[in-house]
Amino acid sequence: MRTVYTPNLYWREVPPAKPQLGDVLSLSSNNWDDYSYKTTLNAKIYINNQLISFDFSIKLLIEDVDNTAIKLDELCKDGWDGIFPIPNINYIALPSDIDFYKILISKVGEEKAITLLNELHDAGFSKNVYHNEVSNKLIEHDGFKTSLLRESGANKAFQDGYLIFQDIYAEIRDFQLNILSKDCCVKSIPFKFESSSLLPYDINVIIGPNGIGKSHCLKSLVEYWLQTGMGEPRILERSKHTPFDERPNISKLVLVSYSPFEEFSLDLEKNNLQDKKAYQYFGFRQMRDDGKIGISRNLPALNSSESLLEMISDDEKYKFIENRVNKFNSVDSALKSAISYDYCVLRLSSQDDLSYLGNDVITINNEKYLPAINIMQWAERIDLIINSLLLNDGVIFVKDGNIVRLSSGQRLFVYIAINVVGAMKENSLIVIDEPELFLHPNLEIEFISLLKKVLTPFRSKAILATHSLSITREVPSKCVHIFREEENGLEIVPPPFETFGGNVQRISSYVFGDKSISKPFDEWLDMQLKEVGDPKRLIEMLGEEVNEEMIMKIMSLGKKSHGR
Repeated sequence: MRTVYTPNLYWREVPPAKPQLGDVLSLSSNNWDDYSYKTTLNAKIYINNQLISFDFSIKLLIEDVDNTAIKLDELCKDGWDGIFPIPNINYIALPSDIDFYKILISKVGEEKAITLLNELHDAGFSKNVYHNEVSNKLIEHDGFKTSLLRESGANKAFQDGYLIFQDIYAEIRDFQLNILSKDCCVKSIPFKFESSSLLPYDINVIIGPNGIGKSHCLKSLVEYWLQTGMGEPRILERSKHTPFDERPNISKLVLVSYSPFEEFSLDLEKNNLQDKKAYQYFGFRQMRDDGKIGISRNLPALNSSESLLEMISDDEKYKFIENRVNKFNSVDSALKSAISYDYCVLRLSSQDDLSYLGNDVITINNEKYLPAINIMQWAERIDLIINSLLLNDGVIFVKDGNIVRLSSGQRLFVYIAINVVGAMKENSLIVIDEPELFLHPNLEIEFISLLKKVLTPFRSKAILATHSLSITREVPSKCVHIFREEENGLEIVPPPFETFGGNVQRISSYVFGDKSISKPFDEWLDMQLKEVGDPKRLIEMLGEEVNEEMIMKIMSLGKKSHGR
């Protein structure tokens, strides 16, 4: 397999196949500008002259050159045939997506893939495998950091791409996030994901009272990693703020927030980034046609339908990739551990002619549905059936031929699982803001269990900002980050005891300072005791309405009153 550059193509044109060369990585010019560096090249993979369906680009930095395509066009004009390696030139390159390596291996084998990467001067290989001095010099160049490492996908490829060829499955490593608090002080949160014990380190929890900065922490994490908003490189350079000890080696960030007051970014459409899919938001807010942001309670249902179709389509499109996780099977297996159903369906319009679907349609209570297992037969032609589907109804579950009736909390619970898996890639980071807003206490525990089941096959991790003690006791203490207000401002501390399976009251007392807070229950008992005067008399008066905890509290208050 060869890498070949085609000169003088308009930047919107697709790099062509090269039948005379056989299998190729075909490159052509692109005018994308990364802070005055233009290193991006359009890229397509052709195997047996057939285009592989995979959207990516290659960024290539040439020594002492700030516009790669212009330089390559000049080299071709001077006689270069466009076939890599480029003669007598020092250069280094990176793909925009780590899946580039997996596709190469799956299509041409590891040996040919390594040959191609060597001709391309892949940065990850040059640094971590060959320790090439010339390449290392280019890696230290401002253009490499500003342009080649700007996109999250390329950064992930640089950090972990070479490991694929060593049969090492990369995991999300520990990282330290440095945020700026309200008083502009730097506060650090050491997120722990690398388990060194039997305890599960797949979820980190941020817990603390309202208004202390938990959501700000999540927003900072998102924007620092994407290098948008407060994380925009020029803003960070002016403030001299370093957001991470090392940029997290995650491939995608998925954010879930159903708070009515959240202000997370909806998408990356207005950001100066090529990879618009590096970040996915799920919540109640959406961009309207007039450009204003509106709220829709039905978005989770609509998103679940779209996510189901997307995961079925992706499973078919990328099934050739070796060891790729099947998304639909993963979420179906996880959901069946949480709710009882036989299969899931999408509802069909009763007004459309559905004869073209043949026997794929089922009828329940005079309504027409299309089971997910039958949608798979349309995976390569989703566009042909999508207009007949009532996507706003969301994913529907069937048990023993009947529709499963779910509460509103259960529906949101399963929609989130479907949406997250639909958006996930391997090594994704799932960020969820206050899941307890839509879950009752029993579902909180089930949600954590379900979340762990969908994280595991994708080797992904999660960060949750919460007030929930039930969620916190499901996480080891090293993964718990307590936000609290002290005399000197915000403090972020770990609990001084093990929270995993710990006592809820103990966690509550430490996190929220319950011992120092007067509750209405305590105040009522204190007032009654002052009026009656005698603890035993008060207990007798309460009769059958008293419980053991109340008796103990009355006796304790009685002792305190005698000691005054």
